[in-house]
Amino acid sequence: MADEKRSKMPPIPDDYENLLSPLQLMALRNIANFGWELRFVRREGVDVPVPVVKGVDGQTIGVIDEDGNLDPNADIQLRD
Repeated sequence: MADEKRSKMPPIPDDYENLLSPLQLMALRNIANFGWELRFVRREGVDVPVPVVKGVDGQTIGVIDEDGNLDPNADIQLRD
């Protein structure tokens, strides 16, 4: 695909704990207790890495901001 935007980086880097803020990590651990899971970490084109998470229903997508706040209504479009 000529207009492919994805790079060759893995969606969840092995060292993602080192990329995220302590508040993002705490939020990620807390929401995991409610069935949310890390889908990928957006790194390109942003100053601060953004963890993108998927809700327990498998449909809800959210982001965790630098301050550890979950935005379950984030305007993110996922590609198949």
